[in-house]
Amino acid sequence: MQASKNKNTEKAEPFYRLSVPKQKTSSEIINEARNVLRTLRTRRPFTPTEDQRKLFGSRSSRAPQNRPPSVFSLHASSFDLAESRPVSGVRLSPLDHKPVLVTFAEDEDSSISLPKPPASAAEVRKVSSARARLFGRTCQGSFLSAKMVPPDQNEEKLDSEEPAMMNNLCRSNNNCLEEQRSYTPFNDESRRLICNECISKSEREDLLKGTAGKFLFQLRGERSVNSDGRFADEEQQFPCDQMKEPGINSSRPRITGWKRRVTGLEDETRINESEEEESFWHIKILPILRELEKEDNIENLCLACTKLYQALNEENMLGKRLKRRSVLLKTLYKLVDVDSDPLCLKLAKIILAMKVDGKNLLSVCKLAFKICRNEKNDYIIQNDRLLDCLLEVLRTEDLQKNNEALLYCMGAIKLMSGNAVLLNEMVNKGAVEMLLQLMKQINNIKENDTYFSNLGHLLVQLTATLRNLADLPPARHQLLCSGAVSELCAALERRVDDKDVCIYIVRIFSKLSFYNDFCAALADCSRCYVLFLALLNKYQKKQDLVIRIIFILGNLTAKNNQAREQFFKEKGSVNTLISLFQTYHELDLNAQKWYHEKEGEGKTHPKDPSEAEDVLIKLIRVLANLSIHPSVGAALAAAHRVVELLVTVLEYKSVDDCEELVINAATTINNLSYYKVKSSAVQDKKLHIAEMLLKLLMSNNMDGVVEAVRVFGNLSQYHEICDFIIQKKIYKFMIALLDAKNQDVCFSACGVLLNLTVDKNKRALLMEEGGIGKLVDCLQDFGPADWQLACLICKTLWNYSENITSAASCFGEDTDTLLVLLTSLLDEEVALDYSLDRDLRDYQKLYWEREFKPVAEKLLDRIQSHHFLPTVTITPF
Repeated sequence: MQASKNKNTEKAEPFYRLSVPKQKTSSEIINEARNVLRTLRTRRPFTPTEDQRKLFGSRSSRAPQNRPPSVFSLHASSFDLAESRPVSGVRLSPLDHKPVLVTFAEDEDSSISLPKPPASAAEVRKVSSARARLFGRTCQGSFLSAKMVPPDQNEEKLDSEEPAMMNNLCRSNNNCLEEQRSYTPFNDESRRLICNECISKSEREDLLKGTAGKFLFQLRGERSVNSDGRFADEEQQFPCDQMKEPGINSSRPRITGWKRRVTGLEDETRINESEEEESFWHIKILPILRELEKEDNIENLCLACTKLYQALNEENMLGKRLKRRSVLLKTLYKLVDVDSDPLCLKLAKIILAMKVDGKNLLSVCKLAFKICRNEKNDYIIQNDRLLDCLLEVLRTEDLQKNNEALLYCMGAIKLMSGNAVLLNEMVNKGAVEMLLQLMKQINNIKENDTYFSNLGHLLVQLTATLRNLADLPPARHQLLCSGAVSELCAALERRVDDKDVCIYIVRIFSKLSFYNDFCAALADCSRCYVLFLALLNKYQKKQDLVIRIIFILGNLTAKNNQAREQFFKEKGSVNTLISLFQTYHELDLNAQKWYHEKEGEGKTHPKDPSEAEDVLIKLIRVLANLSIHPSVGAALAAAHRVVELLVTVLEYKSVDDCEELVINAATTINNLSYYKVKSSAVQDKKLHIAEMLLKLLMSNNMDGVVEAVRVFGNLSQYHEICDFIIQKKIYKFMIALLDAKNQDVCFSACGVLLNLTVDKNKRALLMEEGGIGKLVDCLQDFGPADWQLACLICKTLWNYSENITSAASCFGEDTDTLLVLLTSLLDEEVALDYSLDRDLRDYQKLYWEREFKPVAEKLLDRIQSHHFLPTVTITPF
C-alpha cells in the first residue's frame, strides 16, 4: 500500500496501516480489518442423555445417602387414611365407658373364632391374579368386612399375620350379597354395626343372649370418639347390637361392612350434606365405587376411574368440597396396590384433583413420579392430562410445608419434559412463568433457614426442566420476557456451593447464549461476570462446569463489545483464564504422552477433542474474542504469559491431533499481532511464532494453511519476518495461493505480498511464479464482488510499480489487460450492480468510492503515463 505525501513524493506503506488518513471509529477499524481481527465460533458442549430417568443424574455431586431416592416402594399403606377425613361440623362428647377390645383367636378364653386360612395353596390360586394383586394387601382393611384388631397391632403386623384370612375373604368377594339399605336409629350408648358373617351362629346367639359378655368390634376406617372427645384416626369400636338378618345365605360373606364405608360416616357427613349431594353420592358415585370393588380387569378399573373423575368434575365435586371425600379416597388408596401404571395414573389424577395434603400429597406425588420414570408411559400421560394436576400442585401448595411433595411433583414434570409433545404442552400451559415464580420463592429462602438445603433438591429438578424448555423458541421468548436472567443469576449466587444447581443453570445459559437477544440480556446483567469467575475459581477441575461457563463467555464476547470490556475489567479475569489454561494444558500434555506411549499397542489419538482439549479450544476462543476490543486487545498483546501459552499450543500440538485447537491458537495470535504496542509479546516472539506457523503452513489442512497465511499477513510488517519469508521461500507459496479461487485466501496471500513490496529489494519477486498475472486474474475474478480485495491488489501493484519506466517492462504481457480492467472497474455504471438490494448496493458503493477508486485511479494514471504505443513506419510504394 502506498500513500502520497505530496505530488512528487510517494512512500510505500505496509498492509496493516489504514489507507484513509482521517481518524476512524473502532467499528470502522474492526470492519476494515477483515480477516485480521476475527471472532471464533465453536460447538456447544455436549450433554449426554441419561440412560435412566431419575431425580438426580449419574453425574450428580450429591452422595446417594444425602439425596431423596428415585426408587421406593409405594403401597396403599403409604397413604394416611386419617388425613382423608373431612372435618366434622360437630364435636362429639367423650364416651362414658372404656371400650373393651377383643383379642385374637390364640386367646383360649375368647368365644369368637376367626376365619381359618385356606387348607392349601391351591385354593388361593383359584383367585385371579388381578384380584389377588388388588386385595392381597388391602382386604385386611377392606370396605367389605368388619375386622377385629387388637389396639397394639400396627398395619405392618397385620399384613404379615393375617394374609390367609384376608385372602379367604377376598376369594369370596365376587359372591357378596347386595348391600343392605336399611338403617337402624342409634341409641345413646351404642352405634349400629352390621357384622361380618365370619362369626358363627352359636357365637351370635351367645352374643345376643349376653352370655359371652359385651364384645366390641373394631372396624378399620371407622371413626370413634376418644376419651377426649376427638375422633380416632382410623379405627372405631362398636358393640355388636345387630346381627345378620334372617333369610340370608350363610355360605357367602356379607358386604354389610362395606355399607358403613361406602355410604360413609353418617354421623359426620349427613349434618352438613345437602340432599343434592346425598343424591349425587348414591346415584353417581356409589355405583362406581362398587364397580371398583368388584372388578378384577385392569381396563375396566381404568374405565371406572375415568367415569369417577368425569362425574366428580361435572358436579364440581373435585377438591375438598365433597362431604364423603374420605370414603372415596380410601377406596382409591387401596387400588394403588394393583401393579398397573395405567391404573395408577388414573388414581393419581383423581387423588391430586381431590386436593389431598400432608402425607397423602407426598405419596401421590411419588406415585406420579414413579409412573413418569417409565418412558413407555409417556403416551398415556399425554392423553390423561396428569400434567395439569402437577402444575396445579406447584401453583397452589405451600413451598416450605410440602417441600418433599413438591420435589417429587417437580421431578415428575422434569421427566415429562424429556418428551417433545409434553414439553410443548408445558409451554402452552404457562409452565415457564410458573417455574420462574417458584424459583423466586426458593431464592427468597435464607441460607440459615432449615428448609434451605432441602429446597436445593427441588431447585435441581426445576432448573433441569428449564434447561429442556430452553430448546423451544416460545419458551425462550417467555424466559426473556419474564426476567429469567436475573432469577437464574440470583439462584446461582445463593447456591454456589451446590454443584448440581450450578451445572443446570449454566446449561440453561449455555443454550440461551446462542441467541443474540438473550446474549444481550445476559451481558447487561453485570453481576454474571463476577459469578462466572467465582465458579471458575471454585470448580477449576470440574470440566463439565468449566467448559460451559467458558462457552458462555465466548458467546458473550463474540457478540458484544461492551461485554468484552466489562469482563476484562473484572478483578482477576485474565489471571483466572491463565490459570485455567495452565491446568488444562497440563492435563492435555499428560493425555498426549499417554497416547504416544500406547501407539505401539494400537492406541491412536481420538478424532474428537478430549475433555482437556475442548476446554482449551473454548478458552482460546474467549481470548480471541476479547482481543477484538481495541484496548483489551492491546493489553492482551502485551500479556507475555497469554502469548506464551498460545505459542506452546502450536509447539506441542499438530493440526492433525486437534484441528480446532491449533487453528484457534493461530487465530488468537493473529488478532494479537494486529496491535503494534510497546512491549508486545507477539513482537518479542515473532520469529519463533513464524517458525511454528511454517509447520502449519506446510500441513495438508487448508483451514490451517489459511490461518497461518493470515498471521504472516500481520507479522510481515516486520523486516525480520519478511527476510524469513524470503529465506524459507514462503513468498512462492503466497503467489501460488492466488490461484485458490477463494476470496479470503487471496485476500490473506495478497496482504503478505503487499507488505513484501514495501521493500524495494523484494518487489521483483512478484515477477516470479507469474505473480503479476495472478494478481490481475484475481482483480478480474473478484473485483466487482469484493472492493476490499480489489483495493488490496491495486495497492500491491502500486508499490510494485513505484520505479516504473515502462508499463510494458513493468507489467509485461498483462499491461493491456490491466488497463482495460481498471478502466472498466472505475466506471460506476459498469462496476456497481444496481440490481442488488439498496442497502447492499450502498455498502458496495461506499467501499468502491472510499477504498478502491482512489488507489485504482492513481494506478491507472501511472500505467497510462508510462505506456507507449509502438511507432508505425509507413513504407512508400
